[in-house]
Amino acid sequence: MKRRGFLGLLGGAIAAPLLPSVGGAATVTSYNRYTYGLAVFHARTRAHISARGLSHCLKVSVPQAEAMIAEMSSSGMVRPIFGAPGGHVRAVSNILKPDMWGLERSARQARARTRRARFEARQGSMKTDAMMAHLHQMCRDYGLTLSPRCNVMTGGAA
Repeated sequence: MKRRGFLGLLGGAIAAPLLPSVGGAATVTSYNRYTYGLAVFHARTRAHISARGLSHCLKVSVPQAEAMIAEMSSSGMVRPIFGAPGGHVRAVSNILKPDMWGLERSARQARARTRRARFEARQGSMKTDAMMAHLHQMCRDYGLTLSPRCNVMTGGAA
């Protein structure tokens, strides 16, 4: 090990206990109003919000997220859940709009159209099968012989 590196390491070890601690009491809970607007949008699109989830999504610290949730709670946008596990702040959104852009509604309508088309196709094929069975029965009643192709088309009905 080089002498300069060792002396720098030794000086750092001596000076470290004398420096003020960064964590604990000196937490910054100020945040940008734009970030607060994003937090409100986050609360609008989710039923439950937490400080950890908010800090992860908005890339802010957990105390800042807790302060944003406290402000939303004081203005009545969210309602806190008491007794949340782990002592973390959790809230239920009062302003939830689950289908904000109409995506869920349009997806539901598309599923209904697809389901209706399948049902009509199934009904149409059932009507066709019933008509073919009736025609086959009429041919048999009159003593006519059916070609093997007719049996293949109707699924092998004899």
